[in-house]
Amino acid sequence: VLEMIKENSMVDISVIIPTRNEEKFIENCIKSLLNCRSIKSDSFNVQFIIVDGMSTDKTIEIIEKKFSNLNIKIFKNPNLYQSYAMNIGIKNSKSKKDKSIIIRADAHSIYPEDYIFKCSQALFDSGGGNAGPIQKAIGTNFFTKVVADVMNSGYAMGGVNYRKIKYDPLKSEKYFETDTVYLGSWRTLDLLEFNGFNEEFQINEDYELNIRLRKSGRKVILITNLIVDYFVRSSLFGLIKQFFKYGLWKTKTLSVHPESLKLRQLAPVLFVLFILSIVISNIVIQDNLLILLNSLFGFISILWLLLIVLIWSKSSSVTSIFLIPFIVLSMHISWGLGFLYGLSRWLTGGWNKQ
Repeated sequence: VLEMIKENSMVDISVIIPTRNEEKFIENCIKSLLNCRSIKSDSFNVQFIIVDGMSTDKTIEIIEKKFSNLNIKIFKNPNLYQSYAMNIGIKNSKSKKDKSIIIRADAHSIYPEDYIFKCSQALFDSGGGNAGPIQKAIGTNFFTKVVADVMNSGYAMGGVNYRKIKYDPLKSEKYFETDTVYLGSWRTLDLLEFNGFNEEFQINEDYELNIRLRKSGRKVILITNLIVDYFVRSSLFGLIKQFFKYGLWKTKTLSVHPESLKLRQLAPVLFVLFILSIVISNIVIQDNLLILLNSLFGFISILWLLLIVLIWSKSSSVTSIFLIPFIVLSMHISWGLGFLYGLSRWLTGGWNKQ
């Protein structure tokens, strides 16, 4: 009887880690997750589920060699994308009872002490449908540190709540209701009810799920004192590709949930359209209207330079002032172009509407 009571009161936690060529990060990722009281407690049964997107490096070899003593399962994800990876993990999670939880972990991140415990605690205490941390971008060299400075800046990223690292234990709310969070944790039964992640999404699958959760009346909770270190893209091309995909797949989200558009998300799009209009105007127009447009461009350029100075003022390096403009332009222009390309696909029937 005591064993049955203990089993029924135990919280089952499945930590799902999608991977693809993460040999540089996976060991430190898992080690940081293990620094948690839930791993050692009899009240929790923690299982790790690795869903690998056909890695060609030593990711799986490292996991099997370094963590053979863990309660860990490894599955293949031939479809590569994270929505598929998460659903494979959910399907193969150990428990699907009322007190079972799914926690998503990114292999590109390092987690604070008691991360697993604090996610489960927040989920139960807040009554939310999803509870997740704040993301703090970090870099390992001059280029990536500047990228991290830009991504951590509210001026550059439009004030996204899960990037705001401003927790004050005396003034801040521990749990804050928002539209989305980094990563996330959910009751397994909720994810099963919602059929998991939408596999039509290569990118933005987490935000799309949060929209469905909020539409059902469930809250998305930001854990304001839980900060996860995220390693940014290591090359300019990788960064441009990442933000182009963000913009592109935002239009897919809008094709399913048009009400989810926020005004701040139009800023990069309007910026790209404005630059294109200035270039075309200088070729086609030859009268006073051109003077007016160029004056407007000059005014916006001053505002943009002010934005760069504000980002630089919080930067970790004085010399970053020479790189920040290129990083900001790369992010905003690639996001805007991705959105416009996605919009053209949507309008021509490229996105399958649901």
